Amino acid sequence: MTDTERELRFLTIVTFGRSGSTALQAAINAHPHTIIRGENYGALRGIQSYVDAIAAAGDRHHSGKPHHPWFGTARLDPAAVLTDQRRHVIDFLLRPKPDTRWAGFKEVRYEVGHFEDADVLANHLLFLNELLPGIGYLMNVRDPKAAATSGWWADHPDAVTALERSTRNLHDAMETVTSLLGPDRAVMIEHDRWSKDPQIVVSALTRLGFPVDAAVVASSLSEHLAHGKAHGKGETS
Repeated sequence: MTDTERELRFLTIVTFGRSGSTALQAAINAHPHTIIRGENYGALRGIQSYVDAIAAAGDRHHSGKPHHPWFGTARLDPAAVLTDQRRHVIDFLLRPKPDTRWAGFKEVRYEVGHFEDADVLANHLLFLNELLPGIGYLMNVRDPKAAATSGWWADHPDAVTALERSTRNLHDAMETVTSLLGPDRAVMIEHDRWSKDPQIVVSALTRLGFPVDAAVVASSLSEHLAHGKAHGKGETS
């Protein structure tokens, strides 16, 4: 049985950089039968553009004549393209093992430098549900002033403003996603709270249907966050 034929559940961490997302990734990956891959430079946006372009060409043009400028559009099958891209993402990006039951990835490229507003962000998140049906969104934010002092944000000309706008966009996009997919498909957590109380992460994952182990989350977060602090004040990956 191939990875695309067996049943997989999907989960993604949606956030911005220096918000503790690597600690969350590690805590989820500490569970059995689970693989949450790291960042991929927003690669799935390119897949969305490709699938959208095929759908637009197939919808607007229906030519099978070799002398027509839209020759071939009569045979385009956007649904088949989406199915094939799903196979590609699962087999080559997520790469689940034979015993994997939960697969996904985290991505931090959701700030305003990559998504200019909440509508564009919500549109992409909803596309992820088409690509990976039933995907759960663990959405994570951090106090903008704290994140702005961490890592490469310190070199940003106006990090606080960018992070404030990014946080609003994430909240607004989550409202859109939950209004269309249901209240238990996307859950927002705040680094400033869950870094002190792992039960917040446990509750969020439970809402998303993930078979969470509270002890595993607490142990992993304790170890990872302590390691992060050892690298310097404010350093939260």
